[in-house]
Amino acid sequence: MESFTEISKISLQIISLSFGRSNGEKKQEMKKVLIVVLLITCGTIIKAQGVFCLGPKIGYNSYTLTTTMDSVQASIKNSFQIGAFMRIGSKFYIQPEANYQVSESTLNQSFGSVIQSQDITLKSLKVPAIIGWKLINKSAFNLRILAGPAVTFILDKQLDPDQINEFWPIQSVEDIKNSAWSVQMGAGMDVFFMTLDVRYEMGINNIYSGSSELDMKNNMFNVSLGFKFL
Repeated sequence: MESFTEISKISLQIISLSFGRSNGEKKQEMKKVLIVVLLITCGTIIKAQGVFCLGPKIGYNSYTLTTTMDSVQASIKNSFQIGAFMRIGSKFYIQPEANYQVSESTLNQSFGSVIQSQDITLKSLKVPAIIGWKLINKSAFNLRILAGPAVTFILDKQLDPDQINEFWPIQSVEDIKNSAWSVQMGAGMDVFFMTLDVRYEMGINNIYSGSSELDMKNNMFNVSLGFKFL
């Protein structure tokens, strides 16, 4: 508001002085108005950079599913994510994100000497809402702690093999819910225009919807690198 008021006052002063002058002089005065508006606008944007930024990010995930059945064990697999973030605030900030990720895990079940396995691949859109606090807050460097909820919208589900036997808990992709809630926590740092986060994500709801007494949650370790464009 202060910048807008300042622009308006200067513009009106220059325009008022242009009355009674030739067309060439008026054009020169209007150029001055545009230059003043541009300079003040650029200054406002530079000033606001400390409280607002956005940009793309890429990440590496170490993902696993945890289960409550002793006979079913899940293995850890690595995957990736790509998305964008927006950060609002200075020392205390909020950071909503939207990340596309591919998560994989393998469920193993032993029947005597026979081991049965099923690969689960989930393609999803994850939307965290992070709240952070900058322990060190300098212009070229900061160190942060962060935490917040995240919702995952599962866009595509794949099973390999599709079905093992009638006793296997996951009979089809319909046995996996279309969304999941989790909590993320971790730390990060910014160096100039780059932002690095290290997070642990803990699932808080059961993503299994089949008929067996199985409680299955997603857990993930994530390292991401972002670039602040604004």
